[in-house]
Amino acid sequence: MRQHQVAKEKWWDFVVAFVINNADHQLSKADIKYLENLMYQRAQQSQRMQLFNGNTPHKSFVAEGRKYDLAEVFENIDLLLRAFDLPVFAPAPSTLKALKLMPIATSAPQHPKMTRQGESDRMFWFDGRGSQARATYTPEGNLLVHRGSRLTPKAPAKSFNPALVRRLERAGVIKNNVFVDDYLFTSPSTAGSVIYKARCNGWTMWHDQAGKTLDQRFRT
Repeated sequence: MRQHQVAKEKWWDFVVAFVINNADHQLSKADIKYLENLMYQRAQQSQRMQLFNGNTPHKSFVAEGRKYDLAEVFENIDLLLRAFDLPVFAPAPSTLKALKLMPIATSAPQHPKMTRQGESDRMFWFDGRGSQARATYTPEGNLLVHRGSRLTPKAPAKSFNPALVRRLERAGVIKNNVFVDDYLFTSPSTAGSVIYKARCNGWTMWHDQAGKTLDQRFRT
């Protein structure tokens, strides 16, 4: 940090550092570069602050499976920052307002298929394992899960790590298996896994009104 403690960089007051203390899950240089680029892009999209980076951080190549792991690392960092009242990656209210559509009613259960008439062409649904969720796929490639979306009522799969679900519950985003507020995920698979309570490929499980998957709509 000493290289940034100079007169021309008087715009910062404190530093937030994150450490992974699990010896089996250390980050490589490529992982760190990928996360740095992801954080820069998300900070830009949030419109909460002015960025003073001279250059856009380089996005290093990582395998598709590793992207899933790093998306989960980012979600954990984002959630911890929000818990400390530092929502630097969360969309500003004006941004959320532009993305938000009519939420699924939370007062009574309603199947997503009943709410599809006239919806945005970026609206997608998820109903694996009895869940009922709705989300908007943003132009930036993020997935905004809408308030009122319901997680599966079934027990988590044995291979599922519930840490992110628990953090979202502690942050007040999820209560009694229901999203009580909109939440922006960087990965369709991370969003799907939280709702599904099991590992999943969100690109093939989120589907639109016609039944086409995210993968079919935006990757093929």
